[in-house]
Parts: sequence; C-alpha cells; structure tokens
Amino acid sequence: MKRLPIIVASAFTLTGCHILFPEDPREGSELSEECLTRVASLLGPTTQFAKLAQEMGVPTFTFDITKMAFEDMQRLMVDGSDDTAGNRAMASTNETSTAVDIFMQTPVNEKGAFFTGRDPALYRVRGGLQPKSTMIASGCARQQEGMRLIMIDVGPVPAEPETAPDNTDATPENESQ
Repeated sequence: MKRLPIIVASAFTLTGCHILFPEDPREGSELSEECLTRVASLLGPTTQFAKLAQEMGVPTFTFDITKMAFEDMQRLMVDGSDDTAGNRAMASTNETSTAVDIFMQTPVNEKGAFFTGRDPALYRVRGGLQPKSTMIASGCARQQEGMRLIMIDVGPVPAEPETAPDNTDATPENESQ
C-alpha cells in the first residue's frame, strides 16, 4: 500500500521532466524558414548587421556547433582552417567568456576558425561579397544538423585595388632618351 503513492508520485515527476530539463534547441536540424525567423530576431537594431548602411558587404557567419556530431565537425575542417583559434583564446585568459570575446574579435577567412572544448563550441567563417538582403538566407543555408547560426558580422566592401595606368611609352628604351 505504501508503494502505490510512491509509484504515482514517481510517474508524475517523470512526466514533468521536460519542464525541468527542456530539450536543447541546438540539437537536430532546423528548417530554413525557422532559421530565418530566429536569426532575424537575433539581429536587432543594436547589432552591427542592422547598422550596416551599405547595400553590399562581406559577412562573417558565427555558428554554435556544440551539438554537432564530431564526424560532421571534421567535415567543416578544410586545409587552412584554423582549428587552434579557440585554444589560443583560452590560453590568453582563464575566463571562457573573455576567450569567446577574443575569438569573436579575431578575423577569419573563408576556410573558417573553431572554438571547441567548451560550451558553446563555435565555428566562424567568412562569406563572399553579397547584398545585405541575402546574408541571413545565405547563413541559414550553410547550417547543418546540430549547428545554429547565432551571429552575422558584416565587413565593408573591399576597396578596388589600384591598377597601374597602361603607359606603353614607358619602356626602358624610351626612358633613357
């Protein structure tokens, strides 16, 4: 008779576990529409993305890859990607939040950089020159299972390299005259 109340209380407690331990939204895959809605709400008026006045820019996408499978994470690593960036940031401080700040301020290229071994694990990668209106969709399209786009930083349009004027008269023979 004493066991019945314990069994009923245990069953009731188990059904409420999702309240105490909700499912991590970073797990699994996310539809493009869900990503667009979620990221648009993240990039409010105080972010660098919202303040970009130019129509074109070079985005740097930051993804939370904490829940990504190790094999999938290895596929992100290409020749030249910086898998030690997070380790260097942690070596320069004993605070994870400070190390994340350092990592987020470090410029990355199109091959990407990783901050792993802590929660959150991060992957930052630079995209190509594109209109601001397509950056969120472009970042969401890069998502894979277990990774979530959490930030878009935008750099200015790179300056055109100056080209030397074509001067066919400036040959070594003509200059000596």
